[in-house]
Amino acid sequence: MWGTMLLYNSDLGINMTPMEYTALGLCSVIFILGLLGSLLPIVPGTLIVWVGVITHRLWMGPEDSVTWKIVIIAGLLMLIGQIADFVLGAWGARKFGATWKGTMGAFLGAFIGFFIPPPLLWLVLGPILGAVLGELAAGRTLQDGSKAGIGTVIGGILAFALNFGISLTVIALFFIDLFVA
Repeated sequence: MWGTMLLYNSDLGINMTPMEYTALGLCSVIFILGLLGSLLPIVPGTLIVWVGVITHRLWMGPEDSVTWKIVIIAGLLMLIGQIADFVLGAWGARKFGATWKGTMGAFLGAFIGFFIPPPLLWLVLGPILGAVLGELAAGRTLQDGSKAGIGTVIGGILAFALNFGISLTVIALFFIDLFVA
């Protein structure tokens, strides 16, 4: 009965079954969690948003969901966001004058920080400490290392902004493909 009954929203001109409303509601909750997660260094927000897209596609099937093209595009955008989390911290260190050792220290600090509890703290501090220690290992001063650390923070902020933008883009593509295309 639930699968065949249509609910009509006269404001939007959309016919949907209760199952479709349920799937869309669950995916919207996943999208909100992903958006919030894209603002935190430990939570892979773009991955969570992509899981929402896949969940809807697998649950509703090809007739009532987005195309595989959207799922693949969302997956590629998610990969860009995940890579940016690691790369932009090192890029920021380099832009602020870090040597290759400081840049590698920032990258390794981000990677290692993911595995040290509490990871939220170490994903922020790891790249900074890595950049500073890398600069000191290169024979540079603590002031040079501090500049590299500041660059790492700026790169991290850019990564957060990029991930938030990617998450918004994927959500917009989802709704455009679902309701407009």
